[in-house]
Amino acid sequence: MIDNIKRFQELIITKSAIPNIIIWTALCLSSIAIYSVHPIFHLNENQILYLFSSASQVIAAIFGLIITGYIFLRNELDRKADKDETLEEIILLLKTEYFGSIIGISITTLASISLCFLVIVSEKHHYTTLLGYLINVSVATILTELIIIVSFVIRILNPNSIEIASNKLRDITTQDKANETGSLEEFLQHYNQIEYILDKYGTSLMFSDITDYESAKRKRIAKTKLVNILFREGKIDVQLKDNLIELISFRNSIIHGTDLFVSNKDVDLSKQNLASLKISLGVG
Repeated sequence: MIDNIKRFQELIITKSAIPNIIIWTALCLSSIAIYSVHPIFHLNENQILYLFSSASQVIAAIFGLIITGYIFLRNELDRKADKDETLEEIILLLKTEYFGSIIGISITTLASISLCFLVIVSEKHHYTTLLGYLINVSVATILTELIIIVSFVIRILNPNSIEIASNKLRDITTQDKANETGSLEEFLQHYNQIEYILDKYGTSLMFSDITDYESAKRKRIAKTKLVNILFREGKIDVQLKDNLIELISFRNSIIHGTDLFVSNKDVDLSKQNLASLKISLGVG
């Protein structure tokens, strides 16, 4: 499960870069093609110096605001995950997606400011043809960055971002993507028993002075952490640990997503994990 999430994180970052490259390439080719046929605007020296010096400053200011907002956003996401452990994997995917956008914004910011400087320097040498192409590429890069920023702002302000991320998590954790006909009630019954056992035995290992289950339950230890505790203590094997973490992630994606159906394989996996956990811990 952990390897799947890591691969999914890498895929998110890679996929977020592809549309940006396509947009930048399309804008560059379009502007250069138009310039080669018939330039729309003719800028003099003062206009070039003023526009591109101002553009570089505006871009730097916008980038600073985006980074500041991103820091506050990450803190807010971390607070949500701390308050609700079922959001842990979902928040992780959101932060990965947003981080991919920040990488794209950072690269285009660096490229935009560098191109603005090159335009200003080239203007002094009066390389008309080179300057014309450089201006068009610079403008295309600036427009690309603005598009990426607008897209990023819209995504982080989307009120359904948790549900969207939950559905993505569900897609990588479900055991059967074609046959969604299992019993949700049966699945949750098995999971609730697993959750009870993890709370009771995992927390008792972490806090040896706690004998009352209800007191242990109030400690609010994340289920994935309890699974890792049981594994480190030799109570469960690595296969059961991975299966339980995958099951926990899948259940969390269901309760926060928009699709409440489970497959027969998901139900069978929950039943098998429950039986294996009982055998490993000697639960009757």
